[in-house]
Amino acid sequence: MNLTLRQLEILVAIGDTLSLTGAAEKLGVSQPSVSETLRRVEAELGCRLVDRTTRQLALTYEGQHVVASAREAMRSLAGTFEAIARRGDGVHGRLSIAALPSAVCTLLPPVLRAFRDRYPGIAVAVRDALQDRAMAMLQEGSVDLVIAGRPDGQGAFVFEEIANDRLTLVVSRRHPLSGRGSVDWSDLAACEFIAMSPSSSVRRLTDAGFIHANLPVAPAYEVDQISCAAALAAAGLGVTALPTMTFAMFRADELAMIPLVAPTIERSIGMAWLKDRPLSASAIKFAAVLRSASA
Repeated sequence: MNLTLRQLEILVAIGDTLSLTGAAEKLGVSQPSVSETLRRVEAELGCRLVDRTTRQLALTYEGQHVVASAREAMRSLAGTFEAIARRGDGVHGRLSIAALPSAVCTLLPPVLRAFRDRYPGIAVAVRDALQDRAMAMLQEGSVDLVIAGRPDGQGAFVFEEIANDRLTLVVSRRHPLSGRGSVDWSDLAACEFIAMSPSSSVRRLTDAGFIHANLPVAPAYEVDQISCAAALAAAGLGVTALPTMTFAMFRADELAMIPLVAPTIERSIGMAWLKDRPLSASAIKFAAVLRSASA
């Protein structure tokens, strides 16, 4: 069968939002037209692409493959259009980036400003996401480039370090540890610990610290957002450990930051992309600007 460009766009939007209404809003069309497009494609293929038995749509096995193919086709078309645009008077294109929230708050603003000044014709979309979600978006093809920690299963990815930071203990200024010059991980045995969720790259670092100190990993609280961990610590509900790059994400007026040692744990932040998917021309230009800013 030959799918139209509009049908491809609708399939990708359904895959991105897992909602017929969400897909319609994303594309600025009516929900009935999205439903009708899906019905026609399913009829021609002779199989269901989405499971409608749950409150949120879920892609079937066949639907996952069809949406992935539609997304790849859209990427290929975008690359073709971008190449044609570059033959004109200026450089045009689109770029989609997923980045850790801490990178969005610290590394990216000056880079995005420099990139916009140099390539005003390239539209940039930035998605802030935790490590696992950022890497999933890269594999799905919904973003061109990821700014995050070193990925697991690195064989599938290219990773280029651009910065690094270290875990630091964050406590209320009223906490007994707040006056210390440094704190060993073993000193946290008597403390209630505020951990990030398992999907966060920070959680893997803190778990490593506890394992090295031969302490059980048993958080008193578990949160998704860095600012929430800092707020709980400021309220005296426990201590937390956060990378220094995240300090721009919360107010530190009521907090003390103390070096964590024995061991000192650092993380690498860098650019990641899939080995089997060449970077687009826009992504190559952005990577060059990022390297220059990080040098």
